[in-house]
Amino acid sequence: MNIKKQIRNLYFYEVFCGLQVVDVVWVFFLIQRGFSLAQVGIAEGVFHAVSMCCEIPSGMISDTIGRRKTLILSGLVSAGASLLMIVSDYFGLILCAMGLNALSYNLMSGTREALTYDSLLQEGKEGEYLKISSRQEAIYQGLNAVTSLLSVVTVALGYRIAYSLSAVQGLLCAKAAGNLTEARINGKLPGQKLSLYGIAKGMKEHFCAAFCFLRENAKVRDNMLLSGLLSSGSYLVFMFMQEHAVDCGLAPGFIGFPLLFLSGCMMVGAFLAGKTGGFSMLPLLFAAGIGTGLFIALSGNSSLLGAVAAAGMAQLFTELAVVRLGNENQKVFSSAHRATMVSVESMVYSIFMAVLSPAAGAVGRYAGLPAGFAALGVFTGLAAAGLVLKKRRDCM
Repeated sequence: MNIKKQIRNLYFYEVFCGLQVVDVVWVFFLIQRGFSLAQVGIAEGVFHAVSMCCEIPSGMISDTIGRRKTLILSGLVSAGASLLMIVSDYFGLILCAMGLNALSYNLMSGTREALTYDSLLQEGKEGEYLKISSRQEAIYQGLNAVTSLLSVVTVALGYRIAYSLSAVQGLLCAKAAGNLTEARINGKLPGQKLSLYGIAKGMKEHFCAAFCFLRENAKVRDNMLLSGLLSSGSYLVFMFMQEHAVDCGLAPGFIGFPLLFLSGCMMVGAFLAGKTGGFSMLPLLFAAGIGTGLFIALSGNSSLLGAVAAAGMAQLFTELAVVRLGNENQKVFSSAHRATMVSVESMVYSIFMAVLSPAAGAVGRYAGLPAGFAALGVFTGLAAAGLVLKKRRDCM
């Protein structure tokens, strides 16, 4: 394998994946087309339900048929979901499109990380994974920031053109994935001489192996819990800040600018994570966990600048911890089950989202958004500190 070419192609893949032109405005488009807020909520619920149900099976598929094929499939499914959003105003088809979009994310989640690590492992350069993965995350978050800033332009184009561009983006992701080289696992290329029986048998074996691995590795379980906790808390800040910024006096038409700043902070955090290889793990995680919780709580500030700055720092600390945690987990994952294990990590995040999102939303609705930020921040900071202290006790 030409590892330099492979890494370059992986970066190009992140470029196309980061151009999510409708992710920021899909709610606006549905309401513009005449759907109610209740229907929007149902659509969001379908997305998360499919995501939770398909997260681990999609990782097993990736480990069974190969990572390159899975990433190609992800792009094609994404393009199909975007086209389905255009062809009809029937709500049932809209829900099918949301489900396909979730499946596309599931197929990509865990697969790109597994292909990156195993490509480096094949060439004896797995020690560079932290640096490479932090750059990948920085590219993805940076382009997400650009698309957030361009949300006004996306709205002006209308949903038909916007989703047509999204379909093209999915096809470009598939094409970029096709340029990648499949990494060997234990000396063999995955996905050779496939059959439906072979795929089903392989998925069963992956499920049993993943269950046994997690049962025996408390360190990995704690890492997954901490990553899911911090990621869900920070994403809820990203969501609630859109409303809070308007409450603080920002004109709705300029909401893209604070979102751009938050995405920029994620990019900086991911980049800095690549520089932390020489730092001790536990003190770094403890500081990042407390910092994330503190700045989430401060995001309810009545000052627009203060609130956005605090939310940005929460994103930065989260990315710093999550990228480092992902690197530590990759070191102990088996190549044969790598995508499955990363998918388990993503499912932990989805479970945290399913619990924290309605809880924080309820506090914000009845006591005000500042109280919602405060409660979420206190819980995130204390829970993160507790998990890090547990890790320290287990290491003694």
